[in-house]
Amino acid sequence: MGKPDYSYGIEPRPETLGGGYRLRLIEAGEEVGGGVFPLEEYADEPEPEKAAYADAQAEGETWLATR
Repeated sequence: MGKPDYSYGIEPRPETLGGGYRLRLIEAGEEVGGGVFPLEEYADEPEPEKAAYADAQAEGETWLATR
């Protein structure tokens, strides 16, 4: 039996939910976790969209590195 496939996805969140991004952690084709990175948490950043995406990406990469 082979090792399960691991990946992650980052999707934009609707403005009605606060914008930003949603992180989905995927194991063997199934979502097993994730998180949200709403723009309000990055209001003090010069580029909130980029900062939120970078944090989501960093969390996804960290998760992959631990698999």
